[in-house]
Amino acid sequence: MIAEPFPRKIAVLTTGRQDWGILRSTCQLLLGSPDFTLQLLVGGMHCSTRHGQTERLLQQEGFTAAARLPFVPDAGEASASVQAAEALRLTGEALAHLRPEAFLLVGDRFENAAAAVAATVHRLPIIHLHGGEETEGAFDNALRHAITKMSHLHLVSHPLHAQRVISMGEDPATVHIVGAPGLDNVHRRDLPDRAQLESHLGMRLEPPVVLVTLHPATLGGDPAQEAEALAGAMDAVEATYVITLPNEDPGNGAIRERLKAAATAPRRTAVDALGEQRYWGMLKIADAMLGNTSSGLIEAPAAGLPAVNIGDRQKGRVRGENVLDTPADPDALAAALRQALGPKFREQCRASRGPFGDGNSAPRILKILREWTPPDPPVKRMRSE
Repeated sequence: MIAEPFPRKIAVLTTGRQDWGILRSTCQLLLGSPDFTLQLLVGGMHCSTRHGQTERLLQQEGFTAAARLPFVPDAGEASASVQAAEALRLTGEALAHLRPEAFLLVGDRFENAAAAVAATVHRLPIIHLHGGEETEGAFDNALRHAITKMSHLHLVSHPLHAQRVISMGEDPATVHIVGAPGLDNVHRRDLPDRAQLESHLGMRLEPPVVLVTLHPATLGGDPAQEAEALAGAMDAVEATYVITLPNEDPGNGAIRERLKAAATAPRRTAVDALGEQRYWGMLKIADAMLGNTSSGLIEAPAAGLPAVNIGDRQKGRVRGENVLDTPADPDALAAALRQALGPKFREQCRASRGPFGDGNSAPRILKILREWTPPDPPVKRMRSE
């Protein structure tokens, strides 16, 4: 069967705060375009009360879930393999029912890899965002590259990432440099100001303000030890700390427990999720970031924000001048945080340009999707040249 020309049904998977900020601008354009029908699959941490049930924030912006995929338990913990298995089953059922012409995925997580398998066995072309990147300290790295090999259209954030995808045997004609779509949020005019954020958090955001996010390094250091080192650095450097609790990766429980305890000190708060609107509002008013999230390397430079990056979780990823890499040692972290909060380094960050584009990725993506014909059947050939 030949894919219908237009309107073309594009299914998009979002599973939590880690990808919605990346997908939001593209989904807005898809939703508003007569050339496409957006089929939004909302699952994972979005559907979990333990992670803030952020699906409500999508609904408030006018997005409707074409399918809901609740594979993260609200009570207790399920292993990554159990969640991935359930994500594969639920995604496969949704794709069989919705019958889109193509399926758009972000990056590297185990549930996204499972969803890519579901699409592959349903003979559905995959559009992949943020392929070709390296994060050596997490098993996400292997999953990202596996998704690349199952994908048919590659929308990458940097020229180096394009070279990597092509070196893996992908057809250069299918690889497009669009920048990091999450940076499109930098141009938003609906971001909350300091007073609105203070009202939401129930505390004053007295400068300096540090945004903290620590996730398990699934191939790196001990999560409990990294959380302890981070808490020690917070104790050593006086600031207002807004802590977003970790994602559902293996080892998150130890980090969650330690950071919740650290948040009981004055001038600190911990939240399951801010939502991408409030998160970008925080990026605009914060003085530094502390932790090991990719946001410190991708989004923070666009906001001119220094980032103290802990450990090896982001090892191998392209960096801008805003990043201070530090081992998981409280004294080293405290020293790096003091440097990040200093006026000289902050001015350097404001003056530098990040490596991941100009915040106009979604229009580029929509243009590429209009000009692309999803292969049917989705045959791929290895390129050796």
